[in-house]
Amino acid sequence: FCNMCGDLALYLWHSPLMGDFALLPEAPTINASSYSLFDPEPVFYSSTCGGVDYLDLNVYYSSDRGDYQTTTKTLAELNEGGGNYVGPVEPSAGFLLESPSPLMSPVVLTFSDDLHTAITAPWVGNDVNELFGVDESNPFRSSSTILGYAKAGTCKNCNVMLSETFPSAGGADCPSKCDAGRKSANVIYRVGKEDDMNSSEGGKNFLASMKLAGDVVKSFDDSVDPESGTSVHLSFEYLCCHTDDELDTIKGVLESMEWQPQNVTYDRVETRIDNPNSDGNLSHYSLCVFLDADSQARMLEWVGEVEDKIEAAGVEVGIRRKSQEPFHSTLAVVDGRSFPVEEAMAKINELLPPGSWTGTTSLTLTKPDW
Repeated sequence: FCNMCGDLALYLWHSPLMGDFALLPEAPTINASSYSLFDPEPVFYSSTCGGVDYLDLNVYYSSDRGDYQTTTKTLAELNEGGGNYVGPVEPSAGFLLESPSPLMSPVVLTFSDDLHTAITAPWVGNDVNELFGVDESNPFRSSSTILGYAKAGTCKNCNVMLSETFPSAGGADCPSKCDAGRKSANVIYRVGKEDDMNSSEGGKNFLASMKLAGDVVKSFDDSVDPESGTSVHLSFEYLCCHTDDELDTIKGVLESMEWQPQNVTYDRVETRIDNPNSDGNLSHYSLCVFLDADSQARMLEWVGEVEDKIEAAGVEVGIRRKSQEPFHSTLAVVDGRSFPVEEAMAKINELLPPGSWTGTTSLTLTKPDW
């Protein structure tokens, strides 16, 4: 264990010749000329320090298979499946958090029986097949294993992370379970339901964009039910773990306010993992279209004014909006263990680039519901 921890950038290297993938901090040294970077940006940032809550991420190599494998397994465990791996053979790949933590990404290992290799990356099997499948084949298993958790990378296809308020045990964007006698509530702009928002030019354009993006989602899995029409919304405030009396006071503040219209525009779709299943597995992946930076700043300023009024009325806002997930409209919730989220997001962000979601104008948010 070391006293000063830092981030270790990990890159994905691909060798079509060897049919291999290597997650490494530096270029491979074995058969080096056959490997090239999948993306010039890191796919993860592991930790340079270990400890009680961390797992070693080691790099092994099999000359029998021409295969690098970056894994948390020991050498003995890895060789139980054959391959005569040796190592560690490259510089340390750092350490992974053992348990999920906000803003971290799952480090996923997926096998290919056809290629006799495995890939350690931010993607589940179906996403790997979309990225690396050949001639419409799907050489990688659809099931994957989460090895641990690392800081999300900055590569083009690195857009999945745990929510800022994971595990949302107290309700949406409320990280901790509420004590007895307390509950959470939301304040929501119901864009698709309220006529003063859905009938404006920006509102019509945004609803049309959401329908178009939803159709892309359904093209990957027709059982998914994207947000569309009257269900489209933007959450203004997540009020975490208040008593009934406190919520009554907050309601009085909201009802007495003069609501100022807010003009917003959207950036792009990213995915957040909101909460674990009852068995600890992660499947609840939310595809969200986030406001752009300018709109985020204006909305944070506006919600801050509202929170100040709530506190002036005697109710402490336990978790301010600035500490929760950025302003967004949820597009769809999918089972991230099997749904190719990165491929879907890539298609949506190409179809609807930043700034295009509301057409040539903005969406005017008028008054939320509570």
